[in-house]
Amino acid sequence: MGTPINTKEWARFVLPIVRKEWFLQLDAITSPVMPLFGVDKSTAAVEYSQGIGSGGLVPEYNSSEAEKQGAEIPYDSFNPLYEKTFTHKEYAKGLAIERKLWDDDQMGNIRRRASSLGIEYGQTRATHASSVFANAFSASYVGADAVALCSASHPRSPTFSGTTFSNKGTTAFSYAAVKSTLQAGKRMLNDRGLPMPVLYDTLVLPIELAETSAEIIEALAKPGTADNDANALRGLSVIVDPYLSDTNNWFMVDSKQSKLHLLWFDRVLPELELDPASIFNLVAKYRGYMRYSFGWDDPRWVYGHEVA
Repeated sequence: MGTPINTKEWARFVLPIVRKEWFLQLDAITSPVMPLFGVDKSTAAVEYSQGIGSGGLVPEYNSSEAEKQGAEIPYDSFNPLYEKTFTHKEYAKGLAIERKLWDDDQMGNIRRRASSLGIEYGQTRATHASSVFANAFSASYVGADAVALCSASHPRSPTFSGTTFSNKGTTAFSYAAVKSTLQAGKRMLNDRGLPMPVLYDTLVLPIELAETSAEIIEALAKPGTADNDANALRGLSVIVDPYLSDTNNWFMVDSKQSKLHLLWFDRVLPELELDPASIFNLVAKYRGYMRYSFGWDDPRWVYGHEVA
């Protein structure tokens, strides 16, 4: 039986036990796509991110002509792209531990409750991270340019709003479709209409496509052929995300570009504390809290296929 102590002491004594179990589960659960985010801490109520347009090509410099004409080196100006506002949201939930659980030596019960709450917090963060892909085709979840993440009608920039580009396809997952998507990335244009190759190096898939991806990506030779051609897709990274509910949609990502444009801001990292209002009661309340925001400011880092 737990050592008889007053209510205030037992509640504080249980706190580190609850906190340890809570963090163990929270830290163990993460979205597989989280490494694609550029993660940063925030000290403000909101964060802002604005894309910067690309420059043109660099002209040849002729020193003799420049000296004769008094010409200066040309200095480029960069067109601002769309600005994204990240407004942090609060998330909170707690658990109650009755005094009698401590008195009756029910530490296993206390730990299970704390673990369950930790799982809920971990799954919340993971679900939010993966929601960027789960909602990639929905007009209800738009980016800074006011369209869905993966769309055939992204405006090239505020300056060239009448010109659009696409990072959306509808082709089912296959060797040929992956190859075509790689080529589409390499043909991507910047805001001035100049080539800006996007090098998609990572596949993001639901669990239903995991086996097919192994057959396509891990094969030494080109899948489905008898002439032993080399597999041009070997070396691509594959992320299988169980938080993606659609069984057919799939994505390709430039993992370097994603860290620049797919952003996550932690305003308050997950914390678990004893509610001071409960310390003199026979039920101690431990409340968890976290505050963060996430989203993207430019969509060229990803190409998604919405497959019927």
